Amino acid sequence: MTRNTNMARRISLVVLLCLVSTALLTSGKLVEIAERQPLGESRDRWVSMAEAVDRAANFLSLNRPYDLIADWRGVGQDVGERLDTVGEVVEALEDSGQDEIPPELAEPTAVDRVDTAPTEVAAEFAAEFAVVSSDRPLRVHVAGDSQADDVGHTLQDASGGLFDVTVNSRNSTSLVRPDYFNWPAELLKVSIRDDPDVVVLFLGASEWQNMEARDGSLVEPGTPEWLEEWSWRLSVALDVLSADHRLIVWVGLPPMRVAWSVAGVPAINAAAAAVVADFPQAAMIDIWDLFGGAPYAEKVAPPAGGSPVRVRMDDGIHLNRTGSSWVSHEVVKAVAAVWEGQCAAAAEDGAICWRARADAGQGRGEGTEGEETCAELPDGELVCWPTDRAAPLFRPPGKYESVSASWNQVCALRAADSTATCWGDDLDGRGNIPGDAFESVVAGAWHACGIRPSGQVQCWGTPVANMAVAPTGVYTEVTIGERHSCALKPDGRVDCWGDNEYNRSAVPDIEFAMVSAGRWHSCGLVPDLSAVCWGDDSYGQADPPGGQFTSLSAGEIHTCGLRADGTVECWGANLYGETEAPDGEFVSVATGERHTCGLLANGEARCWGNNDHGRAEPPAGVFLSLDAGGNISCGLRPDQSVECWGRELAGETVR
Repeated sequence: MTRNTNMARRISLVVLLCLVSTALLTSGKLVEIAERQPLGESRDRWVSMAEAVDRAANFLSLNRPYDLIADWRGVGQDVGERLDTVGEVVEALEDSGQDEIPPELAEPTAVDRVDTAPTEVAAEFAAEFAVVSSDRPLRVHVAGDSQADDVGHTLQDASGGLFDVTVNSRNSTSLVRPDYFNWPAELLKVSIRDDPDVVVLFLGASEWQNMEARDGSLVEPGTPEWLEEWSWRLSVALDVLSADHRLIVWVGLPPMRVAWSVAGVPAINAAAAAVVADFPQAAMIDIWDLFGGAPYAEKVAPPAGGSPVRVRMDDGIHLNRTGSSWVSHEVVKAVAAVWEGQCAAAAEDGAICWRARADAGQGRGEGTEGEETCAELPDGELVCWPTDRAAPLFRPPGKYESVSASWNQVCALRAADSTATCWGDDLDGRGNIPGDAFESVVAGAWHACGIRPSGQVQCWGTPVANMAVAPTGVYTEVTIGERHSCALKPDGRVDCWGDNEYNRSAVPDIEFAMVSAGRWHSCGLVPDLSAVCWGDDSYGQADPPGGQFTSLSAGEIHTCGLRADGTVECWGANLYGETEAPDGEFVSVATGERHTCGLLANGEARCWGNNDHGRAEPPAGVFLSLDAGGNISCGLRPDQSVECWGRELAGETVR
């Protein structure tokens, strides 16, 4: 008994030391989490304890690794984290005799052409909106909380490429908590340095909490005092952005599956509408009714009519890509109404004018029936395309042996010399493709890998989590998830490396016949052709059915397998019908981000699931192989050409 007691004490001591070490190593994160808590005595206690831990970590230099990572990621370098109150922003604008940018805003950037006071910037520009052309797209800055992220990225497509969009999304931020992130200060920086033509603001999911008023009192959400203080803060944000040459678009809040949404969202929307009405250069888009109003509904009928579709993520707060594209289309219409009057002047210079049109193009995709964006050429010709995808097809020049699609890049092997080429995002070294021949190549979200003729795996891309650092040895197959990779050895053993969150890299010590890495999980076939999966199983994506398969494909949050009789069986999340495989005889299957594609025995491609950007609408004709990625899918034609459909990737330049 004494031995067991001592052992229990040792284990408890080790666990306690681990917890203390973790707290010290990530003390900066603890402070950040504490500061996010609702204002009040409880938050004050948490902040005091977190700051005490942080001071101890600073004294011992134990938090240096976290600080280095934060510096590398740019965390804590924002103006919004250096001015603690909205009042300081107002003082910066009203400071009499000011003849230079406040020091808090003065660090050099690539766009640093303003050296006068913020209130004098507008005088440098003509009091009219810029003329839009293919050579001079609108500079659009989308700012807000996490809701703004997807809207910002779908807005580029909704404009038909005539928006040059910058997305500035900050999770869990709001106007009520400038002590955590000061949006008026951040927007002042945006106004001075970036000088966008359009600023789209989408905030509010985190607004409904206690707020410290200008007189120092704590006001509760929904009270007249709270609404007055919130309205003042919004007016400051709009004031710092206002300029004769700029349009500000405030996106109202939709219904959300939270208790305060029923009364809180209409109250915030009404307050915002009153503030926006006082600014001639501002417009508000009210999307409450667009998303069904009250009571809250998971599915909503599209604007042009039809069966209800899912427009929100599982949390009942965030919009999914379909819902985000609806908002983006409303933004396009609002901006187009302002710029349409510039068409006559633009025609003289050969520039194009544009506007949104909703009277043609039926059946273009989920939730976007009849919605198009059009460009009017100087000779009057009107060229239109579906709003939900700006470039439905992409055919890189040349001939290829194979093609692999991921969330944001596509890689292929050239037929001439088996060298690798990729297109799409070129971040984190993803464009630094090594030369010489590969046996195969696979694209990932953050990196890419290939197998050399020697059997060695070579990867390139981001250094985070060592996901691009392949192990040594000989391999016959390599597969990539979001932040991890797996490779199959000739003896059937599998090695996985990279991020091991959810144990997605913790491969079972058994023999495999093939392996496929998904976003947060992986699956493989064992010699008896049954499926084994590991990693995240939140949606059942790592819980395969029994029986034999000839191949498997692990996707974002679902998995599919091909049976010996040519049927496809899928499991996991079925948010858009991505696991509802159609009838037919298939020879291969590929899972992507909430959609799936399969190759029929006759060579035709068939896709199902989420159809944002047309990624589930393959072109007609015969393919030799295909792959499904994020918002894009690709296939290899019999003439060895590659054809992709779905969302246009960044740049889409073949490297």
